Amino acid sequence: MELFIQMGHGMQSLAEEHIEDFGSGTIIISPMNIIPKSIGGFAGKIHKKNGSILVDPQLYYPRKFQKNLAKYAYWPQDEFTMLESGGLDDTIHKLVELNREVDSESLILPAFTATKIDDLWNRVQKMAINCAKKYGAEFSRIHTISLSGDVMNDEEQIEKVIAYVEEWEVDGVYIVCEHPERYYLVDKPLWVSNLLSLIAGIKRQHKKTIVGYASHQLLCLSLAKCDAIASGNFLNLRWFQPEHFETVEEKNISRRAIWYYSPQALSEFKIPFLDIAKRMNLLNKLKPAASMENPYSDMLFGLGLPSSTGFGEKEAFRHYLFCLRKQCQMSVRETYKETRDAHLLLLETAEQLLAGLREKGIRGQDRDFGEIIDVNRAAIAAYDMAYQFPLSQEWNCL
Repeated sequence: MELFIQMGHGMQSLAEEHIEDFGSGTIIISPMNIIPKSIGGFAGKIHKKNGSILVDPQLYYPRKFQKNLAKYAYWPQDEFTMLESGGLDDTIHKLVELNREVDSESLILPAFTATKIDDLWNRVQKMAINCAKKYGAEFSRIHTISLSGDVMNDEEQIEKVIAYVEEWEVDGVYIVCEHPERYYLVDKPLWVSNLLSLIAGIKRQHKKTIVGYASHQLLCLSLAKCDAIASGNFLNLRWFQPEHFETVEEKNISRRAIWYYSPQALSEFKIPFLDIAKRMNLLNKLKPAASMENPYSDMLFGLGLPSSTGFGEKEAFRHYLFCLRKQCQMSVRETYKETRDAHLLLLETAEQLLAGLREKGIRGQDRDFGEIIDVNRAAIAAYDMAYQFPLSQEWNCL
């Protein structure tokens, strides 16, 4: 499984550096966060560094006004009722032109966020796919599946999606899912289990799967042999939020905390808690394994207090994405059983580490994975019951 970079505000330098760190990578451009006249130049820089480009059309909520998306030629200006009935011809024609401009690896087709999966929904998706065949025949096609929280909690609707995708003439899908409640880490096992089932069902059709707006909680998608998850700097790029795609009156922005991601704990900690860990000789327990050591966080583990090192947002974001990419690359093993067992061991290791830290008062607060470990365990158990046999047989063909 790979990590793609989900672009957002202030991420151009980060994306370029990430490609340099690994010598390759895929960037999913956010039109919302780059103006039309600059998108070609940015794409050119990524290509020169041996990176690949995808474009997320971000047409999830066409009835909402987003001032930056509206600057693009492909963005529909009116007639939303027609759009919702499949009238995407002009939109996709212009989107194909944009993808040619940036030399995209594949064409991501737009889709609205679905609140109900039925034959009408399927017909609209097929119309979009047919438009892409007409205007962008040279591209491999990746169709967006954008699902509301209610759909994600409904196992029958997930099964319908899998059945409909089998009819689609596409090479893969790009999945984005609303969280069931207003939390960064999902605390509903059924949501996680349904996403695993959705990925597995589509992978068994030999179609590529990319899950956008993801966090480290979705490392478990390796059990479905997901091709890639995409993540970014701020939480709105690790968590699919409807309000992110609408321009509203700006509020006063409070000072943001700096978070350090501990990959072995699957948790993020504010820097003052690292100071306490340092004082109690526990800081090395939060240090990345040798395979994930990087220049962005090395400063935290020297002689001084972490808060005195100058570790800031820039370093925190780069460290998070560096470690997450390493974790993604190591997440899929030779067999389904080995992959499952390795992920369960990761959860057990995190649980033991967090329990020990908690006894000393060191917590990740609302980014602590302690309460989520059982969520993912339960989701994996339910998923394993349904898919263990077929995936064990088909693992090397997926």
